[in-house]
Amino acid sequence: MLSIGDLTNHPFDQFDIPSLVAERAHTRADHPFLVWEPFDAPRQVWTYAEFAHVVDQVAAGLAARGIKSGDSLLVHLDNCPEIIFAWFASAKLGAVCVTTNARSAPDEMSYFASHSGAVAGITQPKFADMVAAACPDLKWIAVTETDNGDAPAHGPAGDSFNALKADPTDAPRRVADPAAPLSVQFTSGTTSRPKAVLWNHANGLWGARMCALHEDLRDTDVHLIHLPLFHTNALNYSLLATLWAGGTAVVLPRFSTSRFWEISLRNKCTWTSLVPFCSRALLDVEVPSEHHYRLWGNAYCAPPDDAHF
Repeated sequence: MLSIGDLTNHPFDQFDIPSLVAERAHTRADHPFLVWEPFDAPRQVWTYAEFAHVVDQVAAGLAARGIKSGDSLLVHLDNCPEIIFAWFASAKLGAVCVTTNARSAPDEMSYFASHSGAVAGITQPKFADMVAAACPDLKWIAVTETDNGDAPAHGPAGDSFNALKADPTDAPRRVADPAAPLSVQFTSGTTSRPKAVLWNHANGLWGARMCALHEDLRDTDVHLIHLPLFHTNALNYSLLATLWAGGTAVVLPRFSTSRFWEISLRNKCTWTSLVPFCSRALLDVEVPSEHHYRLWGNAYCAPPDDAHF
């Protein structure tokens, strides 16, 4: 039996998440990868080459702030470009990105930070004071300029996330290791304390590859992402699968019934992942006569609302 530590005939031998980003930046350089659609701010677009450049900037900045391979970085954010850049920059360094549920209470945050051994954190203005108080052992906290696109009620309570960006040529280089730790997500804790689920790079790549295959994703697809990126559905099923296919990911701050079709039409979205709440909410909205969706994913088989859409 082949163990993950044995790279003989390993499907991702000498390949990892940064390798995939670099490959797409080379083969799909000018194709849009990330589209950010905040509700109250201008739309932003990064091509694959531009995305890889920013990832290297953030990776270099994290390294300059002392983050090294094997360190855990706590990332407590709603949907925004920064959660994506932080995740991929951590992967570039060989650090472990610990993404936490943005609705977590202070006691939960204390547990997440201590249990994962996080050395630093990234959050947004409305969470900054809580994270600082709940996670006193973090060496530093970087704070985004906005609350997932909305102007904050008060200014950032820590270092600016944008100040993390440094010379991309200073981003550390390391040998690609598919068995290296990549990311941690915590379970919902239904029966006890949430469990820290560790992904390695091979887990992320396998999820990206198999989700892209099962979704029939193509490099022409535009995947709308409105579910939370701290969860495996949006991160793996939508974002990583889109990266594997070479398509485009359109990211929203959160699901919005009133904006769903407007944003879908503007970006010519062809794919999205829904949960029953979203499907039920959209039943009350007129379906455009001509939209671009060819498939979408539901949380259950043969839903009765298929005919409606």
